[in-house]
Amino acid sequence: MIYQKTTDMVQIKKCTFEHMTKSYPCKEKSVLDGCMIMRQSIKPEDVQSPFQIEAYALLFCISGEVNIISDLRSYTVTPGTLFVYLPNNIIKIDCKKESIISEVILASDYLRKNFLQWNKISPLFIQTTNNPVITIPTNRRDELIRMLGNIQERIRTATCSEWNRKAYHAALKTFLYDIISLANNPEFLEITNIHQSRNQDYFARFMQLVSQYCKKERKVHFYASKLCISSKYLSTIIKEVSGKTPSRWIDEVIMSEAIFLLKYSNATVQEIAFQMNFPNPSFFGKFFKRYTGFSPKYYRSNAISTIP
Repeated sequence: MIYQKTTDMVQIKKCTFEHMTKSYPCKEKSVLDGCMIMRQSIKPEDVQSPFQIEAYALLFCISGEVNIISDLRSYTVTPGTLFVYLPNNIIKIDCKKESIISEVILASDYLRKNFLQWNKISPLFIQTTNNPVITIPTNRRDELIRMLGNIQERIRTATCSEWNRKAYHAALKTFLYDIISLANNPEFLEITNIHQSRNQDYFARFMQLVSQYCKKERKVHFYASKLCISSKYLSTIIKEVSGKTPSRWIDEVIMSEAIFLLKYSNATVQEIAFQMNFPNPSFFGKFFKRYTGFSPKYYRSNAISTIP
């Protein structure tokens, strides 16, 4: 997630939350207990490599217009809207004119450990898989920006005392619950089915594991073992929550990264096959064609402008 003035995009940058907090080049950055808030200006000449973050995030456009490609889908984020992305998303951000953005990056473990009502938080991230842009009503925009500034200020004073730290966590929770209420979806406001909320949590954890291990592990059994449940039960849960099988999700995450590499890197098909841990380029080619109808080479040279 580093802006650089270059067109040489060799690979998708993958960052842990800890790496982001230490290496992200942003002057207006505040970090505490699994939450990072930052504000920065981006320009059209700033070319950004595709990236993945092992965290949840909210991106606000303060001014200008930001173009976001998330898992090969294109979105426009303008003042008054925010973009939600998940740990497994492959993201690329650019703009046509200078724009100012604010981002809230939340470590997965932080959300689960500090939000007793995680079942009310997780739907915000899970259900925005298909619609990650949320519109903020005009009368709430300035208020939310002020809330962000207030949280940043509380981060600066949180280490002064235990009560300051508690006030910071309370302010952050209030902010997130406000965002959920703005999502204008009844399921965001009240989740009373404990079984459903547990399944949504399994789905979020499954997707996080897929993002982390999909290059090396593509069997459903591996992920079921990590979650301490059976493969059959995992398949039932994922299908119920998302409408897709675990195998389909694994393949889609792999395909998203492969297509990003074909579009935005100078790596050869052979190098991409190796990077994605396929046995050989031929196997990768068959896998790619099964999902797109094109060979990787043809896709890069002919279909790249017509296929989303």
